[in-house]
Amino acid sequence: MKILSTWIKSEPAQKLFGYGIAGLMWLFHLTVRWERRIDPETRALLDAGKPMILCMWHGRMFFLSGGWPKPPKLMGVVASGHRDGQLIARGARAFGYETIAGSSRRGGATALRGMSRLLKQGTTVVITPDGPKGPRMRFKSGAVKAAQMTGAPLVALTGSARPRKLFRTWDRFCLPLPFARAVIHFGPPITVPREADAETLERCRRTAEDCLNSLTNEAERALGQEEIEAAAPEVAAGKAEDRHASA
Repeated sequence: MKILSTWIKSEPAQKLFGYGIAGLMWLFHLTVRWERRIDPETRALLDAGKPMILCMWHGRMFFLSGGWPKPPKLMGVVASGHRDGQLIARGARAFGYETIAGSSRRGGATALRGMSRLLKQGTTVVITPDGPKGPRMRFKSGAVKAAQMTGAPLVALTGSARPRKLFRTWDRFCLPLPFARAVIHFGPPITVPREADAETLERCRRTAEDCLNSLTNEAERALGQEEIEAAAPEVAAGKAEDRHASA
């Protein structure tokens, strides 16, 4: 078992897992019956090729594979240095996407710079605002700061599938099964003013969080699936206090 555990953490194994994730993304893209529900303002941005910050809950990452009839050639994905984050990064690169290192827990400033660079180049960026370790379905401030710095809007991307596999992880990871029916929602664009003060930034953060949770629940109801509850506000606040105390 120790040999297996060591091998799983090795570079060759991680590369293999990364290609496996990319393969799953292509499998879902080609076999799942995707129904895309796109806000009209967001559709106009997509049709014009405008960059945006796509916000997905950590537990819904695989729904990125069904966001478009044909996957975009240019996209950036923010991935943490955590082992799970690096697996996702390898899968994203194998899928043809650029990755940005960093998260809210570590390397946040680096991630912001990477996001800003790609957005200014016209490349859409994907971020999981409750990653890499929660609290579940609670929106952290990094994406809001990037939107303020670059002028790119925040857009919620989420969905549900039937049948699916729902894991008992902190994020209640949702994996659509091949040949499932899936509903995907693109929310309306949320613009963060460059001159926004702390109160405005917090209002934008809450708006983005509420939008992402509301659309996730709407997708669940459309398929008759169980709605997943966000972490209790007091739990989210407690984790934020712990991070500030250790900073």
